[in-house]
Amino acid sequence: MAAIALEHGNQPATLKLCDVLDKAGVADCWLDVLKARVALLRQDQEAARRHAMSAAGLGTDDPDIANQLGVVLSRTGHHEAAVAPLRIASDKAPDNADHRYNFAVALQFAGELSEAEQQFRELVGQDPSHARGWLALAQLAKRPDADWLAPLERQFEATSDAETRLLFGHALARIEETRGNWDASFDWLEKAKQAKRAQVGHDRAFAAKLADAAIASIETQPIPAVRAGDERPIFIVGMPRSGTTLVERILTSHSQVTSVGELSDFAIVLKKFVDTPGPMVLDAGVLQAAAECSDLTPVGDTYRARAEALAGEAGHYIDKMPFNSFFVPAILRALPGARVICLRRSPHDLLMANYRQLFATGFSYYSYSYDLEDTAHFIAGFERMASAYEAILPPDRFIAIRYEDVVADQRGKTEQLLEFCGLDWEEACMDFERNNQPVATASSVQVRSPIYSSSIGQWLHYGRFRERIENSLKKYGIIPQAK
Repeated sequence: MAAIALEHGNQPATLKLCDVLDKAGVADCWLDVLKARVALLRQDQEAARRHAMSAAGLGTDDPDIANQLGVVLSRTGHHEAAVAPLRIASDKAPDNADHRYNFAVALQFAGELSEAEQQFRELVGQDPSHARGWLALAQLAKRPDADWLAPLERQFEATSDAETRLLFGHALARIEETRGNWDASFDWLEKAKQAKRAQVGHDRAFAAKLADAAIASIETQPIPAVRAGDERPIFIVGMPRSGTTLVERILTSHSQVTSVGELSDFAIVLKKFVDTPGPMVLDAGVLQAAAECSDLTPVGDTYRARAEALAGEAGHYIDKMPFNSFFVPAILRALPGARVICLRRSPHDLLMANYRQLFATGFSYYSYSYDLEDTAHFIAGFERMASAYEAILPPDRFIAIRYEDVVADQRGKTEQLLEFCGLDWEEACMDFERNNQPVATASSVQVRSPIYSSSIGQWLHYGRFRERIENSLKKYGIIPQAK
């Protein structure tokens, strides 16, 4: 009954029924899974993690419950722990395509790329209409099969559903890209995003207000220039696809550093503290209210308690949520010992890297990525904000690193990063591809390989669309690069 209530969106009834079970002395994996799912819906990451780990300790042989368990473990940052229950779900219900998909994704995040690819291949063989499976396979396979194009085109044309067309279109774009057909790839991106773009309706004014509010918050209240207190937290911020995962992998190759993933906790805790109206944890009102608070240390204390539960005994831990970019002044005030590393990248490559990437469609902050000009506008706002940070924020607590510089001088930039973080040199940081910590981002495949430069200047491959790319950025004040 609790599960049925949850499926119908009745969270209060779910919790009442869970409470009946608790009072009856029931200790069951499914009960904790349901509690974790409700906590996630309520954006209570701390409770979600607690219930997810409790459920994992109890365990289950039921494939449906094991699948739910694996999903909540993954969504609470326990990616390695998610593999075992998802394997149970896939093995015990081999005909369930969604179980197999979740298992394959968990394997990919855990770095088991060969087995992940095999699972995706079996998935699309089992269910040729599984759009997410096809996209994952197209992105993971080193050499996507050209024979995949025709059946994928048929699947694309056979549906009018915006989400499904988005997935199949991105898969087709990826395959054409790997074959060197860059203009054909761009054409598929345009087709893929068209229906979703109309459905979502990105708000440029909202995005501009975010950047403006973040810039205004730099000097509203004093930011301590010298670190004090707990220096364990390190934040890596930047636009998605700007190299944040690469820098995280370099630093977490150090024996004194671990990653706690991409946490939404700081934003959630801050939103609750400032108590602004509306459901959004990231909007101009939250940033303005935070800037007006004279003391954000309660936010920092609550955040640290949550992050440290994931970090364990590591000397430093990294939170790599890209959109913490907008919270940088608040982070530096709430956590006086924290450091922030901001990744910057050529706006031209950043534009195409974001446009060609399919982000989580349920996350409204990525709505810019369905339109090339919306993406250019969002990047221009980020560039204004990052430049203001770089000019004003204290250099002992904030540093901007360019992706291209890391690629060109890996050792020199690694030395600079370690010095900024107060860490001694360790050669392992140069071999970040051997880092076995899980990666749950769009770069989960790339960062398993040594550093490479092929993504620099990649926008120039789109010959028929170069002028359009340049003009989109120029329209919002970004001067085109020399070709």
